[in-house]
Amino acid sequence: MPICVPIKDLKDTSKFTNTVLSATEPVVVTKNGKESFIAMSPAQYEGLRLEAARSRLYQILDRREAQIAAGNVHEAEQTASYLKARYGL
Repeated sequence: MPICVPIKDLKDTSKFTNTVLSATEPVVVTKNGKESFIAMSPAQYEGLRLEAARSRLYQILDRREAQIAAGNVHEAEQTASYLKARYGL
C-alpha cells in the first residue's frame, strides 16, 4: 500500500527524508487531498531507470528478431562497406 504524506509534512524535511528513504515504494505527496508529486529514494529511481532501459532494449530486440524472421538482413561486410562509403570512414 502506498505511503501518502500531506504536503504540510514537508516542513520537517529531516522526517520526510527518512520516510522516503525507509519506504519500500515511492511516497505520494498530496495537496488538498489530491496527488501533487511522488518522492522516491535514489535506489528506487535507479531501479525504475534500469527497468525502462531494459524495456527499451527488449523492444529493439523484438523488432530486430522480426526483421531477421522476415529476411530483412545484410551481411556484415556489406553493411561495413556501405557505412564506410557513406560516412567516409
